[in-house]
Amino acid sequence: MGMNIVKALVILVVLIGHAVCVHAQVVNKVVAVVNSEIITQQDVDQLLAVLYAQQVQAYKGDELLEQMEKAKKDILKRMIEDKLILSRAKELGVKVSEDDVDAKLELIKSGFPSEEAFQETMEMQGITVSDLKARYRDQIMMKKIINFEIKSKVSVLPSEIAEYYEKRREEFKQDEKYKVGHILVKAVDDVGFELAKVEEQDIYDKLEDGQDFAALAKKYSQGPNKEQGGDMGYIGRGEMLEELDEVIFELGEGEFSRPVKSRVGYHIFKVEKIKHSGYFSLEDTKVRIEQVIFQEKLKEKLDEWLAELRTGAYISIK
Repeated sequence: MGMNIVKALVILVVLIGHAVCVHAQVVNKVVAVVNSEIITQQDVDQLLAVLYAQQVQAYKGDELLEQMEKAKKDILKRMIEDKLILSRAKELGVKVSEDDVDAKLELIKSGFPSEEAFQETMEMQGITVSDLKARYRDQIMMKKIINFEIKSKVSVLPSEIAEYYEKRREEFKQDEKYKVGHILVKAVDDVGFELAKVEEQDIYDKLEDGQDFAALAKKYSQGPNKEQGGDMGYIGRGEMLEELDEVIFELGEGEFSRPVKSRVGYHIFKVEKIKHSGYFSLEDTKVRIEQVIFQEKLKEKLDEWLAELRTGAYISIK
């Protein structure tokens, strides 16, 4: 969390540093008023910088520009909603202790290698510790009012959890799992692959003669599970290389494969046991379901609450 903010602050200098220095009167102009709260151009630019720091990790070039254009359309709406919440918190006299603010500041500082590095970054950005603390105080105040007016009034009934489970049961299906034994003979070049093929065929012949798979794995395998008799535990489809996956999941319980080639060598697999697919029980999934329903209800209540705040608010977009 701390390092993300550092990145955002650094990018902020690149994006708007010149504008702040040369055109301060433009950057700091008021773009919206929400009750007694104001939103400045600098506020918007700072949030854009944070969003850019997030998006640049996933997108490049034209795709990045496209994502930023989409983000810009929602920024002012989000900022107005934040100001509505903050205004309501102040109206009700919500208090924030200095200890809470200091704790948040210390969390941010922990993302820096040292106190000196933190102070240098603040100076470089022209941001004071007081600025940060004021920002964090507002954030904590907003969280408190949401908890008081919305979150504390949302609950999930056991009957709602049961209904959700029955209607979406397919979402709780368990994939079939195979308990697999593995014997690997490694190879790195053409000659090595030919030798590995011969050795793996010899092991296969021993299996055909009835010799124990685990004993042969301990003796001949070069895989990571050698000491466990080749035991890989339970695996599901898609967890192995495609060419190996196809071989393993064609086997029945107790069957072993012919030698199969991959980029690392030759393999023989044995399916020790198959855990057939089924469904996670309601007991296994109720906590997860409760969280999903709670978040859905919370969002619905929050949207309704924000709509009410907006109706009774003075909002002016410049």
